[in-house]
Amino acid sequence: MDLTRLDATHHVLDLGCGNGMIAEYLSDRTGAHIVGIDFIEEAIEHAQVRTARKRNRLEFEVGDMALLDFGAESFDLVLAIDALYFTDLEQTVKEIRRVARPGGILAAFYSYGRLPGEPLESFSELVLRPEGTPLAHVLNKAGLPYRTWDYTQADYLHARHKRQIAKALKPLFEAEGNLFLYENHAGEAAGVMEAIEARAHSRYLYLVNL
Repeated sequence: MDLTRLDATHHVLDLGCGNGMIAEYLSDRTGAHIVGIDFIEEAIEHAQVRTARKRNRLEFEVGDMALLDFGAESFDLVLAIDALYFTDLEQTVKEIRRVARPGGILAAFYSYGRLPGEPLESFSELVLRPEGTPLAHVLNKAGLPYRTWDYTQADYLHARHKRQIAKALKPLFEAEGNLFLYENHAGEAAGVMEAIEARAHSRYLYLVNL
């Protein structure tokens, strides 16, 4: 919020919003009007029900970020928090530019690292630099200027905390018959930590001028 300086005059598009918790938090704090889209219908339904009394500034709908169903120059800010991994990046950035108003901004949290099964010895650390990620290549090709902030260490600390909490809650997961959830969360956290320790994972905030 400090970087984007959101307020009640802004219209925001949240790509891959999930159940809308982040969009709701940002709107509650700033008064901004936020539209969230996600391809998971159940997540959108949960967001709609939970925020029914905030419809004047929060909207949620099922949508495809590579084919945005909005008019040109509709949004001051586009958010993409871990949402740009499973989409056609070039097409999505093209759509983001179309729906952004003149002077608009894309704020994207983006992690990148060695793919599962890829030998560490053949992995190039160059792709971990902020200008070397797949997202950066697409932005550079589109001629879009951007600034970045390195959140790799914060990602490591978050993963470590997540693993600690998962271990503490393991008996509860097991009692509920949901041990697979523990294994998923703990395994994901351990994977991130191991990748960062091996210098094979990075995380950045991209602030892109559209």
